[in-house]
Amino acid sequence: MAESADGRSEMGVIEEAERRGRTDLWPFWRKAYAQGDPLPQLTCTASRPGYRFDEDEPLPEEYRSLLTKMLRHEGERAGNKSFLGFMGTCLDLAEALFPTAEAKLLKAEYIAEELKHAIMFHRIAVGLQHDFALRDVPYAHYTFHLPRESWADDALFHFLVDLNGAFHARDWRESSYVPLAKMSATVERDELGHSEMGYHFLREIVSERKGQALVQCLLAKWYPAALDMFGRSDSTNAPRFIHWGLKSVGNAEIRQAYKGYVDRKLEALGLDVPDERANRRFL
Repeated sequence: MAESADGRSEMGVIEEAERRGRTDLWPFWRKAYAQGDPLPQLTCTASRPGYRFDEDEPLPEEYRSLLTKMLRHEGERAGNKSFLGFMGTCLDLAEALFPTAEAKLLKAEYIAEELKHAIMFHRIAVGLQHDFALRDVPYAHYTFHLPRESWADDALFHFLVDLNGAFHARDWRESSYVPLAKMSATVERDELGHSEMGYHFLREIVSERKGQALVQCLLAKWYPAALDMFGRSDSTNAPRFIHWGLKSVGNAEIRQAYKGYVDRKLEALGLDVPDERANRRFL
């Protein structure tokens, strides 16, 4: 990575800024990991490939195609205008919906970390293909286009959608693509923290009967969308990702692990877990 004027690395500057931004609450991942690993293990049942590819190494054509597809789906790239636009809507929501100055500051810290991820994914994209690094790729999944009309909507978005990112990053720990494996722990930690931020807001909301009823109602929208984010259980691409070591488990397996984690968290809030097949678009 590039160095600043005083010789510090790019990530060193970011990490120092993160330390200055720490509060009793932020980052939320500290408490989540304090008692050990909070996420379930994802066990690969297929034989892992014996090879690994690093940046600037020649890649098999199918491998390159699948890796590009994966990064396109992530979308968190500094060269992706749609990602930057989505971050702008997050700021708008913070201004319009969040009830306290503390909540707005937490949301600003969230955006700062997402922009850090955008730098990291941008570096991977540049190492893969310059044209791709600068390509605008709008978010295709419908979850990103669901209306967030209330503070509860936004809290559920962060709890569920950012958690999806944490599970995928967990799956990259043993990735055969070295740059992705190197950044997986940081992205997993941060995304789990963003999910915990949403959960923190949900706890506040459901502490009142009216808020409890609102969140329960909104789960009919957000819960199926979150499960759908893992794709189809019969995906023909998933076995190829596993074959090449870019993923360790199929869509159904990672979705089931995610669902178990989410359901326990929802029950702890006194909420009823929705029917997992209701309102689903991708089974």
